[in-house]
Amino acid sequence: MPPSPTPPSTPRAVVEEFFDRMADERRDTIAELFADDAVVTLPGARFSGPDAPGEFLAFLAPRYEWAEKEFDRWLESGDDVVSIGTLSGVDRAGDAFEGVRYVDVYEVVDGRITRLDIWNDLAVEGVV
Repeated sequence: MPPSPTPPSTPRAVVEEFFDRMADERRDTIAELFADDAVVTLPGARFSGPDAPGEFLAFLAPRYEWAEKEFDRWLESGDDVVSIGTLSGVDRAGDAFEGVRYVDVYEVVDGRITRLDIWNDLAVEGVV
């Protein structure tokens, strides 16, 4: 049996693992990266507790066909990681979008995401 993957060692590594999983077939495994009492807040919704990651994914599912992030910069301080950049993708009507600003703020404690606050301009840009 192959060895288990080594868990990410820094708050930023945990966040980067989250982004990697969101971008590929491991999306349904993101709960492994969250604490049981995590809080996820984004425009139009707030989820907390052990079901927060799944509820977050369910909330995103009908909003667009796909989306990806282009990272502009990272800010790191202790347990906090901030990712700033733009979103591109295809909305549910099949229209492409790009250059939509976002800011994600993560709190990572003991290798688990305890808080995720998301800000973006998807609504302002008419994507959702």
